[in-house]
Amino acid sequence: NSESGSASESNTESVSLTDDETISSILDILARVAPEIRGGLPGRRVKTDEENPSGESPMEADVFADKLLRDRLGSLDGVGEYASEERPSVDDTGSGLSVCVDPLDGSSNLKPNAAMGTIVAVYDAPLPAHGSDLVAAAYILYGATTTMVAAVEGDVTYYVIHQDGSYEPIEQE
Repeated sequence: NSESGSASESNTESVSLTDDETISSILDILARVAPEIRGGLPGRRVKTDEENPSGESPMEADVFADKLLRDRLGSLDGVGEYASEERPSVDDTGSGLSVCVDPLDGSSNLKPNAAMGTIVAVYDAPLPAHGSDLVAAAYILYGATTTMVAAVEGDVTYYVIHQDGSYEPIEQE
């Protein structure tokens, strides 16, 4: 976060993050990866030969976004599970919070050049989790401006994400 630095900076020894620090790090990662996802969309406007668990042929952009998010979020200390619309099963990434994503919701909008986004839910229980286990949620909108809305502990904050991956709050409820 451009205001408070990154909670995911690492020291020489592994330090277990609190859930609040992990959630902050997840939001940092989402903001930093958003320009990469957005920048990778133009060359990935065709469907793959694969079929995702929903029975759809994902766009190359879906697979690209999922790989980036899995690599970044799955390597974060404090994230124990990663689940995606593009994957047939939950990936065990260690111990900690469970993160579920739709890497590129609305990817069919690529061809007409309409808005799409990334949806993320964070649970403090193993998957499948109950709604009462939801501790944070966010979506990133790749529109004329890249924005992120995050809900954590009852607070909803709207951010603008800059091309360098930095982000700043523009409104809080």
